[in-house]
Amino acid sequence: MAIQLVFPYNQAAGVGQGYYVAQDPLGTKGVVTVASTAGAVTLVITRYNAPTFQFTVPAGSTFSVSIGNVQTIGLLALGAPVTGTLTYLIEP
Repeated sequence: MAIQLVFPYNQAAGVGQGYYVAQDPLGTKGVVTVASTAGAVTLVITRYNAPTFQFTVPAGSTFSVSIGNVQTIGLLALGAPVTGTLTYLIEP
């Protein structure tokens, strides 16, 4: 059974915040979705035995990625305050 985690975010410019840490050291797999309602935000996903994934989501847009070996998920506000929603659908 899949588990869905939803994190509303509201961060000041230049602030980074972690939203998910895997309990399993090998990481989890699933779909990460970032919906940015205000300000550009950088999604940062660290992964076990794989490169760190980074993608900048422009203001007013949504981005999704299906990814494995997830250890942490965080967001970095760029030049302006940001608001939106981060969703992680963890697959079994």
